[in-house]
Amino acid sequence: MGAAQALSSLPPALQDALWSASQVSPGRQRACATGFAALDRELPGGGWPTHALTELLQPRPALGAPLAEWRLLRPGLAGLAGAAGQSLVFVGPPLAPHLPGLQQAGVAASRVVWVPVDTAHERLWTTEQLIKGPGAARELAGLVSWLPQATAAQIRRLQTWALQCDAPVFIVRPVQVAAQASAAPLRLRIDLQGPGQLRVEILKRKGPAHAAPLTLHAWPPGLAHWQHRVPTPALPQVPQPAEAQAAPVAMAAHAARVDEINVRTPHALVLADPPGA
Repeated sequence: MGAAQALSSLPPALQDALWSASQVSPGRQRACATGFAALDRELPGGGWPTHALTELLQPRPALGAPLAEWRLLRPGLAGLAGAAGQSLVFVGPPLAPHLPGLQQAGVAASRVVWVPVDTAHERLWTTEQLIKGPGAARELAGLVSWLPQATAAQIRRLQTWALQCDAPVFIVRPVQVAAQASAAPLRLRIDLQGPGQLRVEILKRKGPAHAAPLTLHAWPPGLAHWQHRVPTPALPQVPQPAEAQAAPVAMAAHAARVDEINVRTPHALVLADPPGA
């Protein structure tokens, strides 16, 4: 019996639950738009998955540099916080969330919950309580947790609890763990390329391997108009005539000669005796 014939012999419910590894999984759970059409086309279900972990891996940003995860998540945050009474929760971000920027992206300040925890144990415990608690299905619009020290076993445990969470759950980790196994169904490596471009590499998804990274335009709303500005060319350097170039040298020599004369000449005023004195 061939594979196609064997598949057609299964009950319809099982046929819908199966997907071929050569195709991107359509996804059985609700997905939330990312705000980037090119990225939505490459993700199972057409957006950020619910009932699953999404890992965001990035290099350590330079001091004062913008964080890539905010540029990636910002366009879709307004859609996540659309339901009344639901909150976006940020657990242990390196910097405090910028409320004016979130409001400009369409997220009301009343929907933002910032949990400023420091230790690895507090980050992990808080994240687990949020996704397995009774409010995960009703009050949680989305969760972003920074877990740089999480182990593979801890990620597996979080993925188990995330199966019952009807909201996207993002785990931010350093890019050094990319070679380690992870239970998260979706893993992305993100890098900022200049002020307004984001490079996204899909490391793991339910579907075929993604060969080429995506380049996304990720300008903040208040600076989006700058991407269309044509940079002003630098003024050409006007060549100087030979006389003008030699003038500073001549002036320096003259100043040295004057200094020499001043050293040998007394500065007191000498008055000659009047005639007949």
